[in-house]
Amino acid sequence: MTMARLSKYLMLVAFFMVTTTTKILATSEEESVVQCAILMGSRCGKQVTDKLSNNKDIISMECCYKLVQMGHSCHTKVTKYVLQTESRFKHANWTAILAKNDEIFNECDQATIPEDKNYLSKCLEILGNDCGAEVFRKLVFDKNMSENSCEKLVKMGQPCHMNMVKALIRNPEMRDANAIELLKKSKKIFKQCSHIE
Repeated sequence: MTMARLSKYLMLVAFFMVTTTTKILATSEEESVVQCAILMGSRCGKQVTDKLSNNKDIISMECCYKLVQMGHSCHTKVTKYVLQTESRFKHANWTAILAKNDEIFNECDQATIPEDKNYLSKCLEILGNDCGAEVFRKLVFDKNMSENSCEKLVKMGQPCHMNMVKALIRNPEMRDANAIELLKKSKKIFKQCSHIE
């Protein structure tokens, strides 16, 4: 009799541990989805959701950068959450929607991808590390740039500069940056530097 009670007790403890662990995992998974959705923002999230349900909708370049910054895994988590919670996807073909999810990510990835690493390393050789750091600080923190760095930036050329900015924006650490504003600002910086003689 004592052995039977102990066995029931162990089963109850095991059941409690499994259900508690499952709830904790579910909670952390929900938090992860919320974090991903916050990274994307409501406007870009709406664009992606609309694109998932209607092929004709367009995702802006800014939202493409946000999507790439948050990563494929995050994008897929949010898509699965939307499929589970939004009524317009109640009878949707999940396999087709998840394939479209991948297609959207790949399109944004291709639209925002800079030149290859060899090209970027040649650009950096011309600019140099110190001037590169000055350009970064000017772009991100609006700090001053020396005339020497401006000259090297112009020598490097606008295509190199724009591709380096694209590479910077795609970095997950730049998630909070407004991609379109950084691209505009980078063009402005290059234009200002090209007028220094």
